[in-house]
Amino acid sequence: MMKYPGLLDEDVSRIGVQESQMLNLISGKLVTDLVKTSLGPKGMSKIYIDILDENTLTKHGGAFLRKVDVDHPAAKSVIEAVNTVDTHVGDGTTSSAILIGSLLDNAKDLLNMKIPVTVIIKGYERSLDYALDVLDDVKIKSNNLDHDIMKQLLITCLNGKTLFDLYDDTTKIINLMIEAISTIADFKNNYINIDDIKFEEKIGNISETQLIRGTILDKTIDSSAMPRSIDNPKILLINESLETMKTKSESEIEITSPEQMNQFLTQENTDLEILVKKIVDANVNVVISRKGVNEFVQEALAQKGIITIRRVKYNDLWWLEKATGAKTCKDIQKISADEIGHAKKIYEKTIGGDKMIFVEGINPKSITLLLRANSKQYLDELHRDALNGFKVLRNFIENPFIVFGAGSIEGIIAEKIRNHAPTIGNKEQIVLERFANSVEEIPLTLARNIGMDVIDTKTQLRAKFANSTNQIKWYGVDYTSRKISNMTLSKIIETAAVKQQVFNTAIEVTNMILNIDDVFMKNQIDNTHCHVDGHVHAHHDGGKSHNHFEQEGLEQRQMHQYY
Repeated sequence: MMKYPGLLDEDVSRIGVQESQMLNLISGKLVTDLVKTSLGPKGMSKIYIDILDENTLTKHGGAFLRKVDVDHPAAKSVIEAVNTVDTHVGDGTTSSAILIGSLLDNAKDLLNMKIPVTVIIKGYERSLDYALDVLDDVKIKSNNLDHDIMKQLLITCLNGKTLFDLYDDTTKIINLMIEAISTIADFKNNYINIDDIKFEEKIGNISETQLIRGTILDKTIDSSAMPRSIDNPKILLINESLETMKTKSESEIEITSPEQMNQFLTQENTDLEILVKKIVDANVNVVISRKGVNEFVQEALAQKGIITIRRVKYNDLWWLEKATGAKTCKDIQKISADEIGHAKKIYEKTIGGDKMIFVEGINPKSITLLLRANSKQYLDELHRDALNGFKVLRNFIENPFIVFGAGSIEGIIAEKIRNHAPTIGNKEQIVLERFANSVEEIPLTLARNIGMDVIDTKTQLRAKFANSTNQIKWYGVDYTSRKISNMTLSKIIETAAVKQQVFNTAIEVTNMILNIDDVFMKNQIDNTHCHVDGHVHAHHDGGKSHNHFEQEGLEQRQMHQYY
């Protein structure tokens, strides 16, 4: 650290230009190295144990990096970039981390070769444009209604993931996911909303995972006097309380005689009876409320054969609207016919020791995937895997272009850029060559993770593409034979949208990190905290005797917490 007396405050340090650049590149590279071994069907799992001793078991690069706490801003930028890929396309998180790490590592070598940062950034941007052009040239147009393509996309995405490892019959889960997508997708307009898929998780046997064409509520029917099942129900969704209203502020009622007490209770029940009559007159037999339903209303509705379900979540009402065609009632006093929903069946069923309510729609626009596994860790991982698969299918429906996987598209792009580099007449030529090496790191990592020799793989891969002349050959890493093979025979395919997002995000975050040439840092002070009177201060003596039982410091997050 360098100090500048008289220029900067005494608690401000400057790292320096060269040191900052190298530290940023090294930090970004180190965080990406954490997930390299998770790539591919033979990738390894990671476990993260948090402060509460709860552990996360995952092969998902993005999920693992989200759990890891890092302090360095460059490392944080890399993690945010990986999250961006996960959010937008669902797959390719580990590939993007590997590509970012390799680009940063090669940038460090280029800086050591005295190539200016501006040249590196310009070279990476030129390489990105050329890579995307190659991708556009070689991607294959498909029909987004083709279930065989969907099946192969899911196999490529999920092979080696926990969802496939635990399932004996992987065909069943693939068919469930394709049925789910086919139910809610608008294929004519190339549109699908992944939020229309609800996930429910319960401890149990994974073979009991099932798809419900409608919604599951993790609730029970309010009263034992109500029916447990109704065919072709008419459903009313409400956001109002069916119970005595409590005032928002403190209030008192003066009662001077028993008659007044009876009059007060009678009036309360009269108000509720009016609401019950409105519901009965609307000719519905299921009432689902986001708020409470008291025992008087439950009993009155039960006598009419009407089911009530109270205190459901707001999101559940949204899914129920999609599944039944209902609209949440604006005013119980004026229930309109278009607010009433219809379903094929509603019934209560015990799942994993808990009672749940199943609402099967007639022509549902939302569905529910009920995941079963023998532990919470596996349920979380199954949820992540299934969501990845659904996002891959969404990418295909919205943009039905595919490429062959197993590192073959990266091999093609690397070879094309390497051949294009000599046409550049300045130092950018070296940058393009290093970019090609970075892209090639993805198939090489795949090879390493399945036990192949990396040097031999690199030699064979380059030789295959060099001999393919002008004809496009999809040579990639075949994990079954552990050889370089033509992937057109293996049917390992990916969506072009994933590759576009990976390349765009990787170059964006790499160039952002390269653009940082200096860091000024204010010395961190531990033990910043707030007292009862709102006074915030810090001191270096962590054992100083006074209260620390308020909130965590507002100015600087401390290194540990006081309890």
